[in-house]
Amino acid sequence: MKHEFEKIQKLLWDYAPQRTLTTASRCGILQRLARSAATVETVSEGLNLSKDATDKVVRALVAMEILERKGETFELIEDFKPFFSGGSEDLSPFLEHSHWMYENWGASLETWLRSGKWPRRERSLEEIRVFAKAMRAIGRQTARTTLDQIDLEEVRSVLDIGGSLGHWAEEFCRRVPGLKATVFDIPENAEAGREAFRDTEFEDRISFLGGDYLSDDFGAGYDLALLANILHQEHAAAASRLIRRAADSLSPGGRLCVVDFRIDEDRCSPLFGTLFTIHMRDFGNTWTEKNISGWMRDAGLEQIERKDLNPSRWLISGRKI
Repeated sequence: MKHEFEKIQKLLWDYAPQRTLTTASRCGILQRLARSAATVETVSEGLNLSKDATDKVVRALVAMEILERKGETFELIEDFKPFFSGGSEDLSPFLEHSHWMYENWGASLETWLRSGKWPRRERSLEEIRVFAKAMRAIGRQTARTTLDQIDLEEVRSVLDIGGSLGHWAEEFCRRVPGLKATVFDIPENAEAGREAFRDTEFEDRISFLGGDYLSDDFGAGYDLALLANILHQEHAAAASRLIRRAADSLSPGGRLCVVDFRIDEDRCSPLFGTLFTIHMRDFGNTWTEKNISGWMRDAGLEQIERKDLNPSRWLISGRKI
C-alpha cells in the first residue's frame, strides 16, 4: 500500500516541477541566473517579481538541480547555461510553448472527457510563429542526435516535410558539404524560414516551399525525405497518405525517415507516448511501429528498420527500390 501511494504521489508532483521550470523561464529567472550569480533580492527586483515567491521558486530549482546555491547567491548550473543564454542552443521558446501546452491541457481535459470535444480556436499568426520558434529550439537538439544514426554518405538532396523554420535542414547542411535541402511547411513558416536564412551561409542551400503537405507538390528526385514529429499530428488516413506522398518524392534508392514518439503495440507504454496521445486529442495520435512500417510497405518502400533514439522516441526508415 505504501509503495502504491508513493507512486501516485510522485505522479502528482511531476506536474509541479514541470510548471515551476517553465514558469521560471517565462519570468526570466533562468535567463538572469545564466548570466551570473545573484541574490533573490537582485533577481526579484530586476525582474519586477515578488521577493517571497521568487525565493521559494529559486530554492525549489536548487532542489531540482537546475540552480546551485553559493552562500546567499544562486546561479544556473554550468551545463544548463547554453540553454538560457539566447544563442543557438536556447530552449526558452520551447519552454514557453510547454507552458502554454500545460495551461491548455489543464483547462480542457475534463471538458474533453465529459463531452468528447476539446475546446479549440484558430491560432493567431503570432501563436504560429511562437510554435515554430519552439519547434526550432527543441528540434535542433533532436536533429543533432538523430543524424548520428543516419548514413548520409550518398545523400545530396533532402526534403524536410513539415520542417518549420529549417532547423533539421540546417543540421543536414552542416553535416554534408554541398547538400541541398528543401523545407515544406505552411506558407507563414516558409516565409519566416526564408527570412531566418537570408544573408547566411545556408541561404543558397536551403529553400522553402509553402503549402498543404497533403495535397501540394513537393517536387521529386530527393535522396532522403524526412517526416520529423509530423505523423502524430494526423489521423491514420492522412498519415498513410503523407508517407505515400513522401515516398513518391524519392529517387530510386532514396530513403524515407520518420522520427516520432514511440508507443508499444498495446498502447500502454512508454509513459510519454501514452500521454502524448492525449495531447493530440481528436486530431492525431502516437503511432505504433506496426502502423508506420505498414504504411511504408503500402507506399512501396522496402528494407524497413527501426532504431530507438531514446526511451520515448524512435527513427523508422524505409528505402525506395
